[in-house]
Amino acid sequence: MNLNRKYSSLVALLAIALSLSACSGLPVHNGGGGTTASVSVTMVADTLPANPSILSFTVSITSIVLTPTSGTAQTITLNPARVVDLMRLQSDTAFLGTFASIPSGTYSSVTAVIGLPAQITFFNDTGSTITTLNQAALTPSCPNGAVCVLSVNVSGGPLATVAFTVPATGAVGVGLDISLNKIVSVAAGALTISFSNANTLSAFTLPRTGSNLAAGQLDLIEDVTGVVSLGGTGVTITAATATGRGSLLASTNANMILDKDPSGALCNNPTQGSISSCVSSNQAASMDAILKSDGTLTIQEIEPLLTTLQDTVEGIIISVSSPTQFELIVTDLLPAATNSRISSLHIGDGLIVNVPAPNPFLVDTKGLPVESTVPGTLANFQGATDTTPLRPGQTVSAHITSFTAATPPTSISDTITLRWTRFTATPVTPFSANTFNLSGFPSFFNASGTALAEDFPGTPTTQNVTNFDGIVDASGLSNTKPVAVRALFIENSTNTASPAFIAAKVRQH
Repeated sequence: MNLNRKYSSLVALLAIALSLSACSGLPVHNGGGGTTASVSVTMVADTLPANPSILSFTVSITSIVLTPTSGTAQTITLNPARVVDLMRLQSDTAFLGTFASIPSGTYSSVTAVIGLPAQITFFNDTGSTITTLNQAALTPSCPNGAVCVLSVNVSGGPLATVAFTVPATGAVGVGLDISLNKIVSVAAGALTISFSNANTLSAFTLPRTGSNLAAGQLDLIEDVTGVVSLGGTGVTITAATATGRGSLLASTNANMILDKDPSGALCNNPTQGSISSCVSSNQAASMDAILKSDGTLTIQEIEPLLTTLQDTVEGIIISVSSPTQFELIVTDLLPAATNSRISSLHIGDGLIVNVPAPNPFLVDTKGLPVESTVPGTLANFQGATDTTPLRPGQTVSAHITSFTAATPPTSISDTITLRWTRFTATPVTPFSANTFNLSGFPSFFNASGTALAEDFPGTPTTQNVTNFDGIVDASGLSNTKPVAVRALFIENSTNTASPAFIAAKVRQH
């Protein structure tokens, strides 16, 4: 696939509440005296357009406005602005913040202001060249079959209409759901991206009906990666500056799950309830957190990724060109603490990765019992030393040892680790509690027909289980609605692995 880049300016108002800051007490301009409480806001996304096939779509949020049915709107300024990749929200949830000192009363909507940057990366599967973006000519155009990266000029402001009451004391939770097919459309070679279309945004009170959350839990915030900072009874994960995702603070607890790293060198024998027995400050880690009904976060699961910060790029594979080379679209970054080679990369960028002599490939199971349950599937990837097990659609992380600026840039990696592919597909009967079939994969995937997915049902406090949203387990799936999945995608040499997907998250709206 060719990778093309185009640029245009951005001016936008968007009615969504988007922030990855876990901080409360952000600047709030309220309407005066009276009682106040906290409002926690999360966001998900669903309903992809038929085409093009989107790989990444990042937007930057500068402020949030909560509008009451009467009285003064409450404006929260985010400084710095927060950047989110909407494609992660197919399966994951963005924590938009717990905002303190919100005047009590009835509210009807949430609005946010978008600033630079906004970028979309997509595979042109329309069958023809895309020549315009929002009625402006693309120079150069985006050929059919190419992966294109566009800085977009969007306009409009859909309103998240939801009735919620801020109590006299305590907290309330609100979830927002953005429909991507209302934003992105293409016809006759013209790509249109607009946030002003009707029904772009819907909202609901937390917890969402049909989840497997326990009492006192509002939502799950998963696979937050970054640098660890331990302090008292809390753990802060800070994402790379280039991602714009900010920090997430969660408290430790006796029931948190402590998992070893993908190499098996870290967190092998943790002490239950002791965070310091698993991770240390300045390490890289991945964390899942539970948003509680009081607006605070507590750790559900945490795993170290790296002992020390090293240049590491995570991304979706879009092509495999030889036994020693593949290309990916960047979805996450972990730069080295000093003298980083990858400082010029951003989410949505393309990167060619060369693996002339890698260490044996790793698989990040995040504690799921993959080795004991489906060892044959795991063996299709783990331990490989060339690109044979790699497939378009897989997400991998690569430790970068050499980097050359180009279009796209090229790199050399000595360590490849399989991580979580996020996608939406169609569930196919039969369903059981721990297996289900999928079809209708994204067009850039090297997957077709029907594939089996494995999951591990339980409650969010159970050790190493699949998290479900909208259903209690896979037996509750409906084949009349798409399902969003975050899973390990592993195939064999004939693309007939069963299962081909091991699910860490399953969401059906």
